[in-house]
Amino acid sequence: MRKPPGSLRLAAALAAAGDPGIAAAPPALPLVAHDLTALHDATRVLVNPHKGWYHHFPDNHPDKYRIARDADLLEFPGMDHLYLRLAWAYLEPQEGRFDWAVIDRIIEKWTAHGLGISFRISCKETSTDRSEQQYATPRWVKEAGAQGGHYRAGEAVGPEGPWEPVWDDPIFLEKLERFLAAFAARYDRQPWVRYVDIGSIGDWGEGHAWAGSRKVLSFAVRKLHVDLHRKHFKRAPLVISDDYVYALADPGERESLHRHILASGISYRDDSIMVNGYFPHSSDRFTVRSPEYFSAAHRLTPTVFELEHYGKVKQLGNWEVRPESAAAKFGRGKSGPDFFRGALELLHATYIGYHGDARTWLDDNPALTRELLNRCGYWLFPMAIALPAQAVAGATAPLHVTIENRGVAPPYQPYELRVKLSRELASWVGLVGRADKSWLPGAPVVVRDQLTLPADLKPGRYTVSLGLFDRSLGKDRPVELALQAARREPEGYFRVAEVAVATAAPPQR
Repeated sequence: MRKPPGSLRLAAALAAAGDPGIAAAPPALPLVAHDLTALHDATRVLVNPHKGWYHHFPDNHPDKYRIARDADLLEFPGMDHLYLRLAWAYLEPQEGRFDWAVIDRIIEKWTAHGLGISFRISCKETSTDRSEQQYATPRWVKEAGAQGGHYRAGEAVGPEGPWEPVWDDPIFLEKLERFLAAFAARYDRQPWVRYVDIGSIGDWGEGHAWAGSRKVLSFAVRKLHVDLHRKHFKRAPLVISDDYVYALADPGERESLHRHILASGISYRDDSIMVNGYFPHSSDRFTVRSPEYFSAAHRLTPTVFELEHYGKVKQLGNWEVRPESAAAKFGRGKSGPDFFRGALELLHATYIGYHGDARTWLDDNPALTRELLNRCGYWLFPMAIALPAQAVAGATAPLHVTIENRGVAPPYQPYELRVKLSRELASWVGLVGRADKSWLPGAPVVVRDQLTLPADLKPGRYTVSLGLFDRSLGKDRPVELALQAARREPEGYFRVAEVAVATAAPPQR
């Protein structure tokens, strides 16, 4: 597989696919190119693996963002996973005694419905409405001698305020590592884990102390916490907030940490699209502050973004823009959906979240929800297929498939691209190639192969169907292509052309 240059248009792709010299097709089998653009359907909603929407539950504490009705998620187009953001204190209320049931009851229920799970376990929250929120790092860690203090907005406060550990305190680190080891032993290799978000330092796990002590979190402590997660999570993908890196004041240290994150195979998430304070400084970039981090990461790993709490965005008049709002003053005429679309492009996001009530979001934004589901991650349009006008049973036949990705990121899994020849009750399937990270948006991808047809394939005219399949869980899951539903077969193939198959001539005596 190789990708044509960005200037290649469909006509050139078809011409290349039909040139026997490119694929060394036998002169007796000239290729016939079939233009598939008339079969496209860009409006059909495609629910596909390894991409889509996620829902925060729980968030901050186990009762926040509760789901009113199961149908709110089960009927949500393209709902892929739950994002569990919870403090360490809930899961280890006493040293060495873990209360996994807090999250397991959620995990067991929703994975049974086919949803995935992602995690951020935080060590500092800013609320004091619950004791665990005051002590996101369990109180017993402090009582064991870990250093820290009670802070709010840069000020030391009384013992009723949120407690913030010293992030490289040896006692804190020892207890945290034991927790991470136990957490990883239980969840790291679960097939439903989408990613683990590195959230062990800073307010809400975002890697800054803006709402707390406002103390500097050094490069060394940031790298240390990254490497703690790398040590214990061997299978689950890791992601990290862009704030974690950007909060470093020194540009050189930012770049060093960014390079370390990329080299470690860690991806990025953005927690702050349409945060009110971002509008004056980054509205021309859709309130995305660090698009360069995501531009680099998305070529290797899936990226994630979430909206500022949707209810707050609405309350401040930034979604359906009110004249007095920050979006009106600094947004250059853009509405909330415009910012969401623009951020999706800049962040190349595969997973997207609205950070609020699922039913409210969907009722307010039904068309946008479906539009962004297709656009996030990969969105694949077969543009052309080229094959001989007549193939021969028992011989090889060249095949070229041209695909265009109109999403914002590549597919990261090796989905199998297959071709099926069918006639009456007989069919034959051949593997053409596999999707990979080179299937980037912006230029057609041409997959070339030589198919060896079985010798007992009966002569006649065969329907040619294309299908893409995910095998990550050991069985076929169709990856939906942006073709008309009328062309789809029950197994997930799409009828795209016809070919004649002839019987091989008997050998000359």
